[in-house]
Amino acid sequence: MKLSLPLLASLKRHPTYMKLIFYFVSANVLVLAVSFALLNWQSSKTLLEEIGDHSESLLANGARNTARLMEWSLEFSFSSSNDSILKVYALSDRYSDLETYEVWSRLTDIKNANPSIHSVYLINDYTNTIVDSRLGLNDAESFYDQDIIERLRDPNTADHSVLIPRTLSSPLAGQEAKEVMTIVRFYEKGSSISAFVLNVDTHDLMTLLQNNSNYANRSITVLNDRDETVYSSIPLNREQVAELRSHGSKGASGWKLFQPRKQEEQLMVYASSSIKGIQDWSFIETIPKSAILGKIAVLRNTSLILFLVLFLASLTVIVLISKRVYSPIQELISRVMRQHQAEKPGEGYSANELDYLSNVFTAQHQRIHVLTEQSRHHKTLGRERFLRDFLGDIYHSLEEIRSQFQEWGIDLPEDQLSVAIYRIDRFSEFSDTYPEKDRRLLRFAMSNIIQESLQSSRHKPQTVDMGNDHVAVVLSAPLSDEFAGKLQVSQQLIRQYLSIGTTVAWGRMLPSLTDMHEIYMETYELTQERFQFGHGTIIVKEWLADAPGELYHLPVDKERQMAQALSKGNADTVLETIRSAVARMRELPYFESKMSLIILFMDIRRLMQEHAGQPLSSSWGLTSIETQITQLETMENVASWIESLTSRTLEDIAAARGLSKNVALIEQAHRFIDERLTDPNLSATMLADHLGLSVNYFRGLYKMETNQSITDTISEKRLDCICRELIASDAAIEQIIHNFGFSSLNTFYSIFKKVYGMTPAQYRRMNRQ
Repeated sequence: MKLSLPLLASLKRHPTYMKLIFYFVSANVLVLAVSFALLNWQSSKTLLEEIGDHSESLLANGARNTARLMEWSLEFSFSSSNDSILKVYALSDRYSDLETYEVWSRLTDIKNANPSIHSVYLINDYTNTIVDSRLGLNDAESFYDQDIIERLRDPNTADHSVLIPRTLSSPLAGQEAKEVMTIVRFYEKGSSISAFVLNVDTHDLMTLLQNNSNYANRSITVLNDRDETVYSSIPLNREQVAELRSHGSKGASGWKLFQPRKQEEQLMVYASSSIKGIQDWSFIETIPKSAILGKIAVLRNTSLILFLVLFLASLTVIVLISKRVYSPIQELISRVMRQHQAEKPGEGYSANELDYLSNVFTAQHQRIHVLTEQSRHHKTLGRERFLRDFLGDIYHSLEEIRSQFQEWGIDLPEDQLSVAIYRIDRFSEFSDTYPEKDRRLLRFAMSNIIQESLQSSRHKPQTVDMGNDHVAVVLSAPLSDEFAGKLQVSQQLIRQYLSIGTTVAWGRMLPSLTDMHEIYMETYELTQERFQFGHGTIIVKEWLADAPGELYHLPVDKERQMAQALSKGNADTVLETIRSAVARMRELPYFESKMSLIILFMDIRRLMQEHAGQPLSSSWGLTSIETQITQLETMENVASWIESLTSRTLEDIAAARGLSKNVALIEQAHRFIDERLTDPNLSATMLADHLGLSVNYFRGLYKMETNQSITDTISEKRLDCICRELIASDAAIEQIIHNFGFSSLNTFYSIFKKVYGMTPAQYRRMNRQ
């Protein structure tokens, strides 16, 4: 008891030491306890996350590959159904045995092209017969696949004729029924059920999914966007399908744990994939949780033993470390007390050594901070505010400017002053990436880099953060290639250290200090010339021409050429015309180039609208191109955007025309025109007789489908042939005209002059030069 009293008294005199021991031990116990609890909980969770993420990746990859196989089958079905022999047979009301055999042979070739194709058949609603790739010719009433016939005759199910999951019975005894995906191509939808039908073996299609993993009791289910079962490795009733759908999100991928009714807990992995935008398939894989976590109990027991050993070792180390940590603290406190002639702990100050030391340091730090911030805040912010106002506002008095220079210690001469602006490229992306606080820090870093790289004994630049997308520099350097090179070096350093691209503009010399605002605004406008020169360039006012350029307008012959290309769907000619116009605009200053580009855009929109037959998208609005010019910043980027928009619009127009049911009829008419082009009697009446249609109906149909009259088409084709012949041969013009079906010379010369703006002889001379 006597030995313990001195020890207790010593501990009371050193409460910090006791607290160190207590805190270290408590922290150690807490960390070990929390770590064990977390590991005990996270062990299974981490394993499930790893397996879930891996299974999700495998399932998503398998889903994409399966979707590609289905898309290939879809494309193959549609391309095969376009066979003219199959079309004619499906729409004929009579046929010969030879024609039937030829159709059957083609269907057999289509089936043999891919082992995943189960069967192919052609339905003729006019003869009520079906040609099957396996059985040949069948009557529709006795055909083994009555399910598809009923679907096609029912208006409610006929609309869903692509990617139909169903069970196909076998036509032969002893063979099992097959799960298939059926693709139907109507030839006369709404008028008859004549159609091309292709059945894909679902089991072969899902081979990639079946080989994803080797877990026991694993199951795979594929659902379409109508919640129909496309494929399932195990039998599922409607309630089970609805339960899977309620847990697997449409159009998303991921994994989760869920508890099916009357079953053990499962790990569900789900992914989705779109089939040509026609259907969205959901791929769902379930794995029993017990199959994943069977061996996790061994890891938990081993971890418990390991934590107990670590606790005992840590307790010993803590006691030793606490002693070593406390001795330097006690010595530091003694030195601080002697230096500041302070009282001992317990006599007016806290008895805790650390509290006392903290109070001393806090008081000193606060005094130093207040003094430093007052001086720096007053000097730095004042200079920054003045320079920003100096550039961005108007100072009316020269004496006022000189007074401010003297007050803020700005060492700049009154002559040979100019302004350079470092403007951040791709600022819209920059704003989306960095919040305003980070943008201010980056501009501050830009200012420091510019200041350091341009600083010299002769030139003392003043950098100013002007906000938004640029930093300004007031220079006292005369115009020279050497100093322009220094501007380029600072520009490269900004890219190297901050990964920020900039465009630098250097304006003209200041006539007077009172003109600083005008020169600053003029230099900022000069940065807009990056629209012509591109990002990352240096633009010097003295190196540019002062005279403004003229606006560029698309020549009449180029506009006529583009209109003809649009009517023919010739995208290459349209894009080449745009590129040649843009090449001419690159030589213009920013304002003229921008206005010329807008004019070109409006001309293209007008011509597109004339040939589209439907309203164009909002991307063709004037506001859209003005927004793109602002955001894309350079002519090259804006031109690429216009080309991309034009290509997409032309594809949409071509697709819309291609969907018309009368395309085949128009193509047949064009072939007949090409064959009889030299016949002077070629007319709309001859064409209508050839196609078996009335003249008035055919004229209206052709005008609706092509936006052009049949007479104009014949004349245009004849003119093209005549123009080529004028250039290629030396034959007399009248003879060439008669050879290509023009019986009246006066009519031909009138049409030629109207289209080309010149006579045939002038056209021959101009194109032979």
